[in-house]
Amino acid sequence: MKRLIDTAHTLGWPFIFHDQYRDYYTDAPSFNPDFAIHEETTNLPAIAFAGSRFGDWKEGQIPYMRHWDGGPQSYLNSRFQVGDLERNYQLFFAHGIHPDGIYIDVIGYVPPDEDYNPEHPTTRGDAMLGQANLMNWAAHNLGFTATEAGSDWVIPFTDAINQSGGLGRTLPVPLYQLVYHDAVLISYGEGMRGGHGNLLLGCLCAGVPELPVDPSRVSADSLNLMREMSALNKRVGLLEMTDHQFLDPDRHRERSAFADGTTVTVDWKANTVTIDPALTDAELKATGINIK
Repeated sequence: MKRLIDTAHTLGWPFIFHDQYRDYYTDAPSFNPDFAIHEETTNLPAIAFAGSRFGDWKEGQIPYMRHWDGGPQSYLNSRFQVGDLERNYQLFFAHGIHPDGIYIDVIGYVPPDEDYNPEHPTTRGDAMLGQANLMNWAAHNLGFTATEAGSDWVIPFTDAINQSGGLGRTLPVPLYQLVYHDAVLISYGEGMRGGHGNLLLGCLCAGVPELPVDPSRVSADSLNLMREMSALNKRVGLLEMTDHQFLDPDRHRERSAFADGTTVTVDWKANTVTIDPALTDAELKATGINIK
């Protein structure tokens, strides 16, 4: 790990870990069911997100799930998460491993967990405070902080959120981008399920593109959208979005506008984006994203 991070720094690349402190795997040496969240009853289905979506069971009041590659898991009470974070990174520091920040998974996405364990009862407010402590420790000791998706309460504690999970089954309206565009970086990529449409959404909102680890596996069309998104963000990323409107009754075309007069029109049927005034060659070249 030290050779990896040292090599990244030699190349001039910032290095952070993608970390997770909610999923509580039963095969971890530190697993103790006393610290897993307890639901109010033993009833099924489990209330804790996201077992009801991925398959779940309970052992007494403790919800379990087996969906990810780590195997069976429960969920760690949020009040204890910062302790695990500090323990892990103090171990890294002791070995000369100093990341430039951290991406802490699910905090901005998963609702805060209640815990009915009488040894450490926890309300949703308590859980939010525990996760705020997690983000604050990371900011003070690691630097750049990021988390998944985004909600309003995480804004004071994070520098970036990502929107790469996909468009879902809705027609999103960019209220979050309107309100918080100058408070956090909001990134978009094809991700696991995001697909080409998520890059179009990123252009509509003038977000930050998520570049793939291996650009050779990404289509030229996708790379071009990432380049346009990057150049657009540099132009208007700190400007207010002054307007958003759907351009046809079926909502297949929509347009955003920014304070400098730039407009971005997305056609979801044609899978195209039109930026006016058009991005210049100099703006596109400045992104450093080259398309062969």
